[in-house]
Amino acid sequence: MSLHLFGTVLTTRAVAANNRGENEGTATTLQKIIRNGDLYSTVSSEAIRYALREGWLEDSEVELNRVVSHRGSEWKDREFSDGWERYIDNDVLGFMHAKKETLSRRGILEISRAVSTTPWPGTVSANFASPGANPSVTHNNPIPYASEMHDTRYQYTFAMTPEALQGGDKLARAQKTLQGIQNLRRVGGNHARYFYDFAPEAIVLRVTDDPAPRIMLCFDEDERGTLSLARLVRRMQGEEPDVGPAEVVVGAAIDDIEGIDELKKLGVDVKPGVKAAVTAAIQKMTASLD
Repeated sequence: MSLHLFGTVLTTRAVAANNRGENEGTATTLQKIIRNGDLYSTVSSEAIRYALREGWLEDSEVELNRVVSHRGSEWKDREFSDGWERYIDNDVLGFMHAKKETLSRRGILEISRAVSTTPWPGTVSANFASPGANPSVTHNNPIPYASEMHDTRYQYTFAMTPEALQGGDKLARAQKTLQGIQNLRRVGGNHARYFYDFAPEAIVLRVTDDPAPRIMLCFDEDERGTLSLARLVRRMQGEEPDVGPAEVVVGAAIDDIEGIDELKKLGVDVKPGVKAAVTAAIQKMTASLD
């Protein structure tokens, strides 16, 4: 059976705004969905994937086909003809050639949309830009603009099957991918004024031969800001649990997450931080794939 890596990431709590530069008139907007009858803000998986590419640029051991920067995208091999598997982004994130239907690669790393842990309360900030701030505006009047904001955490789930990777050392590429998620930076805001740290403050990782994640969006937050992993605990209980405790590593730099003590009693490897949990999951993958 194949070995799979699943993870659910919980970000720090911060103020998110201006996701992907969308706007309505002069107001920059957050993307939103209806969930459980309430309005929640959301961040696209495309934005998370882009941030992963940015992070890989800092790693001298990683070779990228599509290099992203403030100047835009630069391709080393637009035709994917020079051994596409040599590049980690081709292999992990996949690609498609618009004019060659047979030349495509489904991404091995699957990422869900990130969803806020609390409903959006409708917070909007109204401001005025000073005259002359925008060179395309010829009048000298103050320019009104507004921003939707959400003070919240986000969570999202990812999945990958390391054995499905094609290029080089599969374990090394899976490790680079997991470390890239560990070190994500600017995702939630696409403008320098709206920086939002998307690095995990807590993470649940599962290394298993089970083809289904069963840990998707497993964090809950109530109206008082209390975090809980009670749903994950329930899936580990009973004579034939959905999720085997020995498969899971939890890392959290957050105090008082409800359910942590129960997870420890069930035999889950609980670490005091995210990096320690990522290291432990890499060790599990290494032991299973050797």
